[in-house]
Amino acid sequence: MSRTLLVGCVVLAAASLVVTPAWAGGRPDSSSRNWFGHIGAGWAFAQGDAADVLEDDWTLSGGAMYWPSDWPIGLSIEGAYTDFDLSNSALNAINDAINQDPNNDGNISGGSADYWQLAVNGVWSIGGNSDNGLYLTGGVGWYHVGGEVTQNGLVYYPPVCDPWFWWCYPGGVGPGTFIVGRVSSDEVGWNLVAGYSFEVTSGQVFIEAKYHQIQWENENIDFIPVTIGFRW
Repeated sequence: MSRTLLVGCVVLAAASLVVTPAWAGGRPDSSSRNWFGHIGAGWAFAQGDAADVLEDDWTLSGGAMYWPSDWPIGLSIEGAYTDFDLSNSALNAINDAINQDPNNDGNISGGSADYWQLAVNGVWSIGGNSDNGLYLTGGVGWYHVGGEVTQNGLVYYPPVCDPWFWWCYPGGVGPGTFIVGRVSSDEVGWNLVAGYSFEVTSGQVFIEAKYHQIQWENENIDFIPVTIGFRW
């Protein structure tokens, strides 16, 4: 177990000892329901070695939480999608490698990496009896990791006709972008999250900082999405 993971587990275990059934954060103040939904969006920041090759970019998330009113903790299932563009330094390194290989030619003009995530987390509420509050979550998940590199060039666009308005776009050849390489794999990772929720009339508005680490081959991919969302 890595040092970061060990420290994170200790922090979350300690937090679970001080929580109370009062919904200080993370759970909408409703005693009549056990299930809650949430959606969120924000910006993801690559960390560690990943920051050398990826540009910070956007992320979307959503899921459901099961938290009976008499439980001190809840369980959350969340899906998320995060997209990163390759950095200029990464593109330059790829093009340098192509130029040094006599069996290859051309160049790469762009690229991206994306992550689909499905995670199961425990949710710990921290603090006193308040409608607003801090909470921590942590858990493990499945990550589908994909990456692609692209090249600008001439692309054929087929003709398109609209049967309702009786117009046609003739199509033809024009500038565009096409994929010249792609890799993907399914990996296991873990996450630690700190959040703060604000009670509103129909649920909660929340802000979260999520640390993700994906175990990919012999490397770790680390990133921190900061999201704002709504829980109901």
